[in-house]
Amino acid sequence: MKNRIIILIISIIIALIVLGIGLYGLSNTKEDNKDKATNGEIEKSTGIENEFSDISTEESDDEESISEESNSEETDVSEKEETSTSGNDVLVSIVPETSDIDPNKPMVALTYDDGPAGNNTLRILDSLKKYNARATFFVVGYNLDGNEDIIKKIAEQGSEVANHTASHKDLAKLTTEELNYEVNSVADKIKSLTGQKNVLIRPPYGSVNDFVMSSLTEPVILWSIDTEDWKTKNPEATLNHVKATVYDGAIILMHDLHSETADATEMLVEWLTNEGYQIVTVSEMGYYRRGGLQTGVRYGSLQP
Repeated sequence: MKNRIIILIISIIIALIVLGIGLYGLSNTKEDNKDKATNGEIEKSTGIENEFSDISTEESDDEESISEESNSEETDVSEKEETSTSGNDVLVSIVPETSDIDPNKPMVALTYDDGPAGNNTLRILDSLKKYNARATFFVVGYNLDGNEDIIKKIAEQGSEVANHTASHKDLAKLTTEELNYEVNSVADKIKSLTGQKNVLIRPPYGSVNDFVMSSLTEPVILWSIDTEDWKTKNPEATLNHVKATVYDGAIILMHDLHSETADATEMLVEWLTNEGYQIVTVSEMGYYRRGGLQTGVRYGSLQP
């Protein structure tokens, strides 16, 4: 009997030891799984952060690219219809001095940004004059000094001088004071050099918002055909792009900074004329197609 009791006690002790070892192992397993789960969440989180980091880097690179090409590139924001952002639009009726435009025939507006650019602009004016054509030149303030004679020649030849701001900044990112300077300093100088009463404006990159539109006192001109002449710098490519996309009322974007654009203009003006298009200023097309242009309105084209 005594031996049975001893054996029972030993068995109970062994069972308790085994049970203790099992519980200890289970506890460690749970901790390991918890650690693994935690590490997995950390790795997942890190992966998401890296993904957003890559996106942020790409956006930064894009902004740097735009900044580097600020003197020539325009963001593709073309609009084929007028877009009004105000209920108080004011008609700006600029009556053309020329009388050789037939409102019933097709017409297009050639526009040049970022000049004046010395000999390039003069060559473009020569090509226009040869075919009794006119264009609209959206000039920047930092290119005005020293080029006053070119500005006067543009106006004297019947073409139009328009505003592309003082330093090609994104107007949607400026304060009221900064925006007023960017716009008014150039408009005032254009008026003093040409005698114009109204000066159309093209915001750099075509960038506007409600604040910008409500602040501007002249019609805003965008475009419907972007030749990307600044990118290709290839006269034939510019010509072919227009051939493939032109239509009655189109506003065509180019840049007189590039000699290749002057080369393209010579071919382009001849081709458009032979195709029956009248090559006019934006204000002329606005007058004959809309009876004038309006403030608070963005114009991408002026179709019949």
